[in-house]
Amino acid sequence: MITRLNPALVDKDWDARAYQQFSRLRQQPVEELLGRVELYNPQRIYDLGCGTGIATKVLADRWPHADLKGIDSSKDMLQVARCLPIKARWQHAELRHWKPRKPADLLFAAAVLHFIDDHRTLLPGLLRHLNPGGCLAAHMPDWRDALWYQLMLDTLDDAGPCGRPIGTAQLRQRMAARPLLSLEDYYRLLAPLTRSLDIWETEQLQVVGGKSPVYDWVKVSALRPVMQGLTSEEQARFIYHYLMRVHAHYPQEENGHTLFAFKRIFIVAKV
Repeated sequence: MITRLNPALVDKDWDARAYQQFSRLRQQPVEELLGRVELYNPQRIYDLGCGTGIATKVLADRWPHADLKGIDSSKDMLQVARCLPIKARWQHAELRHWKPRKPADLLFAAAVLHFIDDHRTLLPGLLRHLNPGGCLAAHMPDWRDALWYQLMLDTLDDAGPCGRPIGTAQLRQRMAARPLLSLEDYYRLLAPLTRSLDIWETEQLQVVGGKSPVYDWVKVSALRPVMQGLTSEEQARFIYHYLMRVHAHYPQEENGHTLFAFKRIFIVAKV
């Protein structure tokens, strides 16, 4: 029997409520990244891909007098962010086409740049939007070697009738592609354009609760392009087979929690 489809997964917009489910864990890399940003008093800050404002609030707390603007492509996310009790302005825009009216002292991008291809063009372009002495600070999930991501690719390959693939060949190729560069390639790309550059990688063991916490985490971000590229019948088959795989490979511990390792790349580049 195929599991009942969750309608939120096929919505073109993001599911802000589901994204907030792990807000504490999503804030941790924001604080780690901000801890390496050495700016005394930035006047103009853009939070790129601000979502529900998790990072925007941290930025507002640190620099309450800055001109702070959150940029996101999701109206649902921005609707939640606008309820935050902080001094910030909000803009609905697609980041790959976005350009600021005035240059920034800080461009902050938490868990968003990995959704945009061609980092060899994207990151130098963002640096050009900075004032002298300004900083680009970004962290990006590096999930292409993660077990849960491979399980997703395996499900696309064999969840159709009689073990056939589901979705188009283009969808499967796109999900298998690697938009992120190596740490060394990020250095070679950005070092000639910056006066200081800090690049590092972490792997955090996330301890999460719930019946399907790994699936709940990835369904609101990494799985969105998968679900949007499948028909309704394919979506139902995908969810059923993917959940079986995730539950088999990510069993609950005796205390009821699930262990979920998550790798991220961090970049702090000052021009």
